[in-house]
Amino acid sequence: MIIKQPQSISFSGSGFMATYQLGVAQCFLNHAPWIVRTAPCVLGASAGSLVAAAVVCEITFALGPFNPSINVLHWLEYVLPKYLPSDAHRMASGRLAVTMTRLTDGKHIVMSEFQSKEDVALLCSCFVPGYCGTHPPSFKGVYYMDGGFSSFQPVVPSQTLTVSPFSGDIDICPADTTCTWDLVVSGATLKGNVANIVRMFNAIYPMTLEVRHLLHSLDAKVTMCRFLQLLGR
Repeated sequence: MIIKQPQSISFSGSGFMATYQLGVAQCFLNHAPWIVRTAPCVLGASAGSLVAAAVVCEITFALGPFNPSINVLHWLEYVLPKYLPSDAHRMASGRLAVTMTRLTDGKHIVMSEFQSKEDVALLCSCFVPGYCGTHPPSFKGVYYMDGGFSSFQPVVPSQTLTVSPFSGDIDICPADTTCTWDLVVSGATLKGNVANIVRMFNAIYPMTLEVRHLLHSLDAKVTMCRFLQLLGR
C-alpha cells in the first residue's frame, strides 16, 4: 500500500471496543504522525466519533468509568465538557465529521460545522435507544440517535483510511482468518466469524477495563506494525 496524498480517516462504530481505535490513533501519533496531521477530514460514528474528536481536538479521554455499570449518556454528558477544549468548535469545524441518525426518518446526517463547544454533537452520535436511556439528545431542536445505525463506517468521496475493531473489508482492523460468509452492517462489510461475534458482544458488555486496555493495545500495535510495513516504513 502506498499513500500518495493525505487521506481522511474514518473510525467506525465500536462501542466499548473503541479502546482498540484509541490504540491505533496512538500508534499513528507515535510512528506515523503525518497521517493524522495531514488528514483533511476525520470521521466517526457512534463511539468512533469520540476517537475522532480526540484526534482532531488533540485530547485524551480518561476511560476509567467507561463500563456498563453506569448510564453511558450521563457519563458522556459529564466527560465531554471536561475534556473538550474551549475552542473545540474551531478545531473541529471543517475537519471533524460526526455522523448521526435522524430519529424521525432514520436518515444519515453528517455534522462538520460547529458554532460553539456545545455544538460538537458527540452525544447524538453515541445514543443507543434503550441502552443509553429512553430520551434521545437533540441538536438544534432535532432528535438524533447513534450514527452507526445509518452508517457504520462513514467515508468521504476522497480517499479514506478506515479503522475498525471488527475484521472485514477495512484498511486497519484485527487480522482474522478467512471465512465463508460476510456480514453487512449499515453499509460496512465485516467477516461473519466467531471472533467478530465475540467482539460485538464485548462492544456492548465488555470485559474488565484493565484486560480490555491490555488486549486492545497489543492488538492495535500488531495491526499497526503490519500496516506500517505495507507502507514501507
